Amino acid sequence: MGQVNVKLVWTMENIIYSLEGKSLNGYALHVDNVSSGRFIEETNFELYLEATDGRPSETPVVKGKYFSGRGEVYTPWLETYYDNRVKFKSSKVVDLSERGLDEELVKHLSNLLPAGSHIMVAYLNHEETRNALERGVPAPATPLGRLLWKAGCTWFKDWYFAEGFREGDIKLQGNKPLNEEHRRKDLLETRKELTRFLREEKGDERSFWDARRRAKDVLKDIAREMSTS
Repeated sequence: MGQVNVKLVWTMENIIYSLEGKSLNGYALHVDNVSSGRFIEETNFELYLEATDGRPSETPVVKGKYFSGRGEVYTPWLETYYDNRVKFKSSKVVDLSERGLDEELVKHLSNLLPAGSHIMVAYLNHEETRNALERGVPAPATPLGRLLWKAGCTWFKDWYFAEGFREGDIKLQGNKPLNEEHRRKDLLETRKELTRFLREEKGDERSFWDARRRAKDVLKDIAREMSTS
């Protein structure tokens, strides 16, 4: 296996453990099951919700893989499996989406990554996002895309068709801009895409109403930011 870079492993684990205790409006994050990945630059981990009594959820809210980057070619990234409903031993089920905890969760994850890196969220178990992407809804107007947008991502890729069948499950990728120039370019492209969606999409289903609402919210974010830049 070659010589292990102990310093790199220690650094990656410290980055992951920086999530320990992060607040989620009455709950906290608990890091567990940290292990090495396929490569020295990869670390697997799980995140659990911890209640005020200190007891963690029975099921993880996130199963993740953190890649620290490799040289100047491969930038850091996160691949996550996010479950918005977690169970506790008391049979209590917490829905992060209903309680508004999901936005802070994804922000905490995004904060692990520097500018120019990306985060991927598998969406096979997120029916609304999956159906919306399949029907051509722009990523920022989907539930998961909106969370990535709020976490600082401005460019998106739908990994619906895995290239070479080695990329795993279908997932939505959100990229954090490298600099302000890239950010402004992404904002302009997103504004163009969402404006076209609102002008052309006439679906009457509830899912399209929700998508249009999210699209309008993102457009307001863009307008506010560009008016001050």
